[in-house]
Amino acid sequence: MKKFLVVVLLFLAGPAFADAVAVQTVKFVVERIAEISVRGNPEIYLNVAKDKESRAEGGYDITVNYNAQILANIDKKLPDGMSLFVSLQHPNGSFGPEVLLSENPKTVVSGISPVASKDNRINYRLVCEGIDNYKGEAAVSFTITDFN
Repeated sequence: MKKFLVVVLLFLAGPAFADAVAVQTVKFVVERIAEISVRGNPEIYLNVAKDKESRAEGGYDITVNYNAQILANIDKKLPDGMSLFVSLQHPNGSFGPEVLLSENPKTVVSGISPVASKDNRINYRLVCEGIDNYKGEAAVSFTITDFN
């Protein structure tokens, strides 16, 4: 009976000695992710004697953890009579409308929910009117921004 009483007393006294408490603060940092990369080397060859337009294709990968959109612009004004259009495949698989590129950024894909998507297509279309000889290039910039 003494052993039983000692065990019961130890059991009941255990919580009385459990006053030692340790507190640890855990900090949280959730960083915004907005990554886009392009691939391919689109080249557009146009024989204006036969056609007024020609196409090329590239691709892009995107990772975002917030609702976003993609803007696009080119680095310089194209010669009069030359227009470059772009259309991007949305990460959901559909294509957005074709957009005429200029030096001012324009929305080319909107309504992107958090996603990590690879192998999305970029379609380019060059239209020439009244130009019979030209060789050049334009850098196309794609920028991820908030979608409200």
